[in-house]
Formats: sequence, structure tokens, C-alpha cells
Amino acid sequence: MTHIRTLGLAGAAALLLAVPAHAQRQVNERHAASATGTVEVQMNSGSVRVTGWSRNEVQVTGSLSRSGDQVVMDGGGRTLEVRVASRNGGRGGAATLEIRVPAGSTLEVVAGSAPITVGGVTGSVEAVSASGPITIHASSRHVEAVAQSGPVTIEGQTETLDVTAMSGPVRVTANVRQRATIEALSGPVDLLGSVGEVHVNAVSGPVRVANSTGRVEIEAVSGSVSLNGTRLRGNVQSVSGNLVVTGSVGGTLGLESHGGNVELRLPSGTNAEVEVATFSGSLRSDFGNGNGSRGRERHVTIGRGGPSVTISTFSGDVKLLRR
Repeated sequence: MTHIRTLGLAGAAALLLAVPAHAQRQVNERHAASATGTVEVQMNSGSVRVTGWSRNEVQVTGSLSRSGDQVVMDGGGRTLEVRVASRNGGRGGAATLEIRVPAGSTLEVVAGSAPITVGGVTGSVEAVSASGPITIHASSRHVEAVAQSGPVTIEGQTETLDVTAMSGPVRVTANVRQRATIEALSGPVDLLGSVGEVHVNAVSGPVRVANSTGRVEIEAVSGSVSLNGTRLRGNVQSVSGNLVVTGSVGGTLGLESHGGNVELRLPSGTNAEVEVATFSGSLRSDFGNGNGSRGRERHVTIGRGGPSVTISTFSGDVKLLRR
């Protein structure tokens, strides 16, 4: 997706133009397309919904806000570009479009302020919006979404997921079989489906991961982190937020918060070696070895010992709880 990466959010924002009021014009255009080719959609404002179907063609229906605008479909073979243009070839105005593409297509959508909705595409899906929301009902190999100020919602299932959100919330109910990578500036991040490997970097919003089955790498600045999973391993950090981690331990696990509390909830039968460091906070352990104690460093052996768990906090309290 080289041209979308080059455009980025700044380029997408430059697409925003004033839209004069004119009577809407209906459109219904078709173009042959490869069953597994690439469809590129570019538009300014309005809304766009893209749906996969069984035909080897692209159909565009909907309305254009300016009588002089037109839907242009360029290309053939493996790549087809769809855009709204004026009569002189410049950028078109607002449009409300329904676009049907071959289900196996690789789809790339760039919009200014237009909401983007995608469903039924089994190839890769990549969407960039400057200020509109992005909603993807995924059944795809890979999903990538970049939103400057709108929310991002991902449903369904995908192999891998990459999301960048500047100020809108990120909500993922999709099952991500391999890896999910999310960068969020100020909105909350909710990963509510099952996820393999997790990489999350959040500046000010809370992070919630409901069911991780692989390695986790989570960094939050001021938001709290709630993580649930099986065979947990990796690192979870927050500068000022609380950490609540629930699940079994499957490898080396590090939990760190400067000013927040850290709570680790483990099932009965857990075997682990836990190192706790807290400067001024207290330690409560359901597994013995320092229950209710106060001090900088503690070592807790759970069961027969096993994977290494390191917990550190400067001023927060630490709890090791049995579920």
C-alpha cells in the first residue's frame, strides 16, 4: 500500500474541500475487474461503503452532490482505480457511494472526511480516513486502518491487524488469529475478540484486552491496562495507570507501573517465580511469602516455581491473587 503510506494522514486531510450545494445526481457505473486484483478507492467527503460480491466486476451506485462530477474508473487487468472527479479532471465534491468489488480483491480506500464501511472482502483491506469513522466487517487476511480523528471499529475475523488512531477510540471485536498491532494517541483501545500476539501503544486512553493467546507487548502512558489471557508472556507497562492482569503464565512476564497499582490474578495450580519491587507500596499475596508486607523487594514462589514474573511499581500497591 505504498501510495497510501505516502499520502498519510496529512495528505488525506488535504482532500477536504468546501462542497457547494447542488442537486444530487444518481450514478450506476460498472467495470470489469480481476477476481483477485487490487481495487483502489479515493474520495473526498460524503460516505463510502464497499462490499465484496461474487462477480468479477466493480459496480458503483449512489449519488454525487455536484452535477458536473463523475465517477471515474481507470485501469484494468490487476488494478482498478475508482474516484470522484470534476469535469476538468480535478477532485470531485461530496458523494454517497455503494461500491461492490470482487470478494477476493485487495482493497485500498482513502477518504478525507467520508465515513468508510467495508464488508465481505476476503483479500487484504486497507483504509485511511482524515476525519471520518472507519468500520470494517472483516473476513480478510490482513486489515489495516489509519484514522486521524474518527473512531475505528473492526469486526469479524482476520489473520493480522494494524490500526493507527490519532484521537478516536479503537474497538476490535474481531478474532485476530496471528497478530494485532495498535497505535492510539488519545482514544481508548478495546480488544474484545480472541487475539494471538498483541502489540499496543496507547498515550492517554485505557487499554483492555479480553482474550490474548500469544505474546503481549503493551505500553500505556496515562491509561489503565486490563489484560486477560492464557499462557501470558511479554511485557505490560503504564506510567501512571493501574494494571490488572488475569490468566495463566506461559513464559517470562514483566508488569511495570510507576504510579499505579499492579494486580495479578492467577488460577489455582499455577507454578511461577515472582519478583516484586515496590518503593513505597504494599504487597498482598494469596500465595504466601510476604502477605500484607511492606518493602522494596519481595520474592514469591508459587506452587513448584516455574516461569519468571517480574512486577515493579514505584508508589503503587501490588496484589497477587488466586482466582
